[in-house]
Amino acid sequence: MKRILTALCVLLVLPPFVCAQTPNAAIQREMSTIDALCADPALKLAVVAAMADTLQVHRNHLLLLHKDTGQSFAAIVVSALRARGIREEGILRSLSALLRDVNRQLARYNVVTPSVTAPRPVLSLRSSVDYNSSATLYSLVPEFGFDSIHAAVVVGVPYYRTFANNVSSGGLGDVYVAGFLRGRAAGFDFGSALTAGAPTGNRNQGLGAGKVTIDATGTVARRFAFARPWVSAGFANSVFNSVGYQRPYTTDGNAIHLSGGVEFTLPRKVAAGIGGFGLEPIGNQVIYSQTAQAGSQNGGGLMPGGNMSFGMGMGNNGETTMPPATSMPFYDRTQQSVVNASDLRDYGASVWLSVPLHTGLSLSSVVSRSVPFHLTIVRVSIGVDLVRLLFPGKHF
Repeated sequence: MKRILTALCVLLVLPPFVCAQTPNAAIQREMSTIDALCADPALKLAVVAAMADTLQVHRNHLLLLHKDTGQSFAAIVVSALRARGIREEGILRSLSALLRDVNRQLARYNVVTPSVTAPRPVLSLRSSVDYNSSATLYSLVPEFGFDSIHAAVVVGVPYYRTFANNVSSGGLGDVYVAGFLRGRAAGFDFGSALTAGAPTGNRNQGLGAGKVTIDATGTVARRFAFARPWVSAGFANSVFNSVGYQRPYTTDGNAIHLSGGVEFTLPRKVAAGIGGFGLEPIGNQVIYSQTAQAGSQNGGGLMPGGNMSFGMGMGNNGETTMPPATSMPFYDRTQQSVVNASDLRDYGASVWLSVPLHTGLSLSSVVSRSVPFHLTIVRVSIGVDLVRLLFPGKHF
């Protein structure tokens, strides 16, 4: 446990430090400006032509690389310069010279280069369906806020709907505020996130923990040509849908969560990945189920069996007895219960696929498997970036 806590502290403290100390932040700013220009169809060819002059290649070569790898044009240029042995200072000079050349060309037509260092608006909508053997869970999460090169803040107002054997309910979840910091150093991407949730969700329906919730998470990643491996660790005082999959219950209790994997960039900006997750609760946990009738509880005591696995109980003589094959998981039996930390320990694997359908519109699917709970979860989501969808040619 001490080693886990030490690693967790490093992941949580390192990203903000890197964000403040990033040596190549100027390169990231220049890359963001280039990509913002390339996102405008009216400017794209002029910018690509300037890149081709910088690398001394034909512009069709860059267009083909962008289509086949899914990398941004700026990332292609930087990768090519690094492959030629050019150091960070030289890369920065090349990008700055490229932008000066582009600006000179745009000035002839009275076009002003957009600034991407200023905060940009965030207005998105995500709709998901999670199916498992216990229930079908629907969620609709609008988010709004701002995003910049190194930081972002968003507010989310989630709505959930649950359909189970004996329960059909829904309502507002815990409204949350999430802050993000991002940075890059020594070829690694660092990020940290702090999410605070207000107790707006009804805990009698499993929509919230009935208290202010906090989740602090740190992430380290490394980008290669077509792959991006990453590892993440965090600490939370409530667990719902932030660890591996959306659970049919909410917890009120402290927990450490870990995850990691690798995502691959495929042609036409399709992304696929595989990873794993783990959850290590700390101390007794109060559970609020979405799939059991409101008001049902086990009297506030620990579930029978203490540290035993789910479904095992105590006979009348105190001996351990195996349950019948039809026994329900704990979250289907009672709406509110208290369990030991070991009973909620969870780990498993996930695979996912994300496909862009249109500018500002994407479709994704995730399949997760919880090993201790013998639970397979299938999620299908549609994400809508309203800013890009409504203003495809705008830069903020």
